[in-house]
Amino acid sequence: MANTIWTTEEFTCESCGMNYTATREEHPDKRSGSFSCRICNAEVHYWSGYHHFFNWQAVRSKVPVFGKKK
Repeated sequence: MANTIWTTEEFTCESCGMNYTATREEHPDKRSGSFSCRICNAEVHYWSGYHHFFNWQAVRSKVPVFGKKK
């Protein structure tokens, strides 16, 4: 769609903690949809309105390391 605004938003699965990014696109007509986690299948985000989310990607994050500093 021409002349639309795209933004990148971040989401976290409440069930397993997996992080995702998605592109949000504004639309002149109402849309709805949802995205489920690729790890645990829990719903990560549901939307309804004049926008749509696409290009869902898992975000690699560093796992925290616990212990003593050397």
